[in-house]
Amino acid sequence: MFQNSRRFLLHAALGAAIAPLATAQVAAPAAAWPTKPVTIVVPYPAGGSADAMVRPIAEKLARLWGQPVVVDNRTGANGIIATQLVMRAEPDGHTVLLHLTGFIQNASLYRKLPYDPFSDLAPVTQIGTQPMGLAVGNGSPYSSVDALLAGLKTGTAPPSYGSFGTGSTGHIFGELLKASAGVDLPHVPYRGEGPMLIDLISGRVTTGFVSSATAAARHKDRSLRILAVTGPRRLASLPEVPTLTESGLPGYDLVGWYGLFLPKGAPAAVVQKIATDARSVIAQPDIAARLRELEIEPTGTTPADFARLLRNDHARWDALIKKFRIELE
Repeated sequence: MFQNSRRFLLHAALGAAIAPLATAQVAAPAAAWPTKPVTIVVPYPAGGSADAMVRPIAEKLARLWGQPVVVDNRTGANGIIATQLVMRAEPDGHTVLLHLTGFIQNASLYRKLPYDPFSDLAPVTQIGTQPMGLAVGNGSPYSSVDALLAGLKTGTAPPSYGSFGTGSTGHIFGELLKASAGVDLPHVPYRGEGPMLIDLISGRVTTGFVSSATAAARHKDRSLRILAVTGPRRLASLPEVPTLTESGLPGYDLVGWYGLFLPKGAPAAVVQKIATDARSVIAQPDIAARLRELEIEPTGTTPADFARLLRNDHARWDALIKKFRIELE
């Protein structure tokens, strides 16, 4: 009996000694991280809205982490090149992907995507959301969505709509507009928003969807007329412009978003740390104000909430992409 008591006490003492070590081992990846510079890979060029949004966030995170945070612009293939670069990186949290809605749209646009967006990367946090504006040139005869839809059916000039490119969100929304109007509305794809704006302002294309930042700026300088915006609510900067839902068109409550991802296998503690720190930075008044200047509504989510959002959004985009038979090679 005495020996059993001694054995029990010895095991209890060993357990008490080991427990803090086990806890330290679990906490170590987050406590020790980062141990070197962190790279945020951006699949869009320097100077664009994604780049302008992430750089001030990277500067704040660098101060918080005590390590440089480098923004690496890796363009091409609708974001696939940047995604693959991060997917193949060491899953230690030092290589992060910034992506937007195209991340999940690509899963439906390409027959053979070289990665699974739901298993090859770990969602960290959604940074913010960004709607789009349905625009016409300021010389257009259309001043409302109803007038535009009626004009597409009865107008004398052949109508068309422009987009940033085949498979872009503007293309998908344009096909939805075409279906809503019940007319043959040819799609004119451009290589980005800039070239499309030239033809939209001049009236060479009838209408098109533009980014919310462009919508706000161009509506105010009167080079474009914004008839409505996507998303569940009006833009704070354009309170007089209704949503497409308010204008009687369903399916336009979807919004674009920006979010952070890590390679599959990144330690859960590091995923949580980056998410928590990114959310704290996004909530800072100067960063929140900067995002709103870019017409991005700051959000900041937990990894679990972001994962659910990805699944829900993918189901809706997938349905639209398949309905309109949009494909990329």
